Amino acid sequence: MADILRARNERRTAALIACITEVSSSEGPDGVTHGLVAERAGLPVHYVQWKYPSREHLIAMANT
Repeated sequence: MADILRARNERRTAALIACITEVSSSEGPDGVTHGLVAERAGLPVHYVQWKYPSREHLIAMANT
């Protein structure tokens, strides 16, 4: 069970990083919001807010 949860977490993280990077390049850093990233990743906003509590966290992930 732990392997399933770990794999799901890795998929979600990869999807979020891809969406954050895409939003940052298309909208600029000011366009990166929890709502837009969640919508594009197909994930609940509360999950994105839990994983990356601030916009600064989101933007930092786009720059990695």
